[in-house]
Amino acid sequence: MTYKTFFTGLALLVSLSASAQEFDSELQLSNEEETCWYRICCALPGMEDHAMTDCNGMTPLCVYYSTIFLLPTETEELHSQWKLTAGEDGKVVITNRATGQQINSASVSTDDINATQLTYLATPGFTATSLGDNAFKLESVEDDGVNRCLILTGEEEFAYPESGESKSIIGWKFFPVEIETGIGSAPKTDNAVIRIKGRRISVSGSTDWQLFNAEGEEMPRTVSLPTGVYMVKLPQKTVKVAIP
Repeated sequence: MTYKTFFTGLALLVSLSASAQEFDSELQLSNEEETCWYRICCALPGMEDHAMTDCNGMTPLCVYYSTIFLLPTETEELHSQWKLTAGEDGKVVITNRATGQQINSASVSTDDINATQLTYLATPGFTATSLGDNAFKLESVEDDGVNRCLILTGEEEFAYPESGESKSIIGWKFFPVEIETGIGSAPKTDNAVIRIKGRRISVSGSTDWQLFNAEGEEMPRTVSLPTGVYMVKLPQKTVKVAIP
C-alpha cells in the first residue's frame, strides 16, 4: 500500500479532545434533491475535531491554494465542509462547500511524497471502504497502477497500520453538519429551506410549518429525532425528509 498526502503537518502539532459527535456509519451521497454536507475528520484518537479544510480564500491560512490542511476549525466553517457525489465505477467525488473544488484522486509527485491537490475539474473519485467504528478508508488506483490511500501528514516516512486501521492515520470519520433538502422545488413565495442538523429538523424562511412522522403523528419541532422518514408540512407543500 502506498500513501498520498496533502498538507504541511503543522496542524498535527495541535491536539484537541474530541467533543461528542455523531459520525455516520454509512456515507450519504448528495443528489439533485438532497445535499449532505460533511466535516471529514481524522480518526486518530484525540484528533476527531480536526477536519479536512480547503484554505483557498481563508486568511491568514491561504498559503497553499491547491492543497488541504487538517485543522480544528469551527463546525460552521464552510471551508471544512464537503459533499459526496457519485463518480465513475462506484467512486465517490468529494467537493468543498466554500470553494467548489474537488479533491483530486490523482496525486502529484513532490520530492518523496505523492501529494494530493484540489481541482475544479471532474475526477473519477475515491473508493470508500468501511473500517468499522464509523471510520472509512479513501483510496484510488492511479494511472501508474498503484493503489494509494489518502492520509494527512507532513511526515515523509510512516508505516501502514498492521491493526486498528479504524483509529489510525488512514481512517476518516464523516460528521454530517447539514442536510439541505427540497431547495430546488421550494415555491418562490415561500422561500423555505429545510435543514437537518444534530438529528433535528428546522425550517428557515417560514415559521408556519409542522412535522409529522411516517405514521402521520405530529412531532415536536425541537426534539432530537431517531432514524426514519418524516414529513415537513409547509403552507404550500409537504416535503419528505429522511434522518439517516
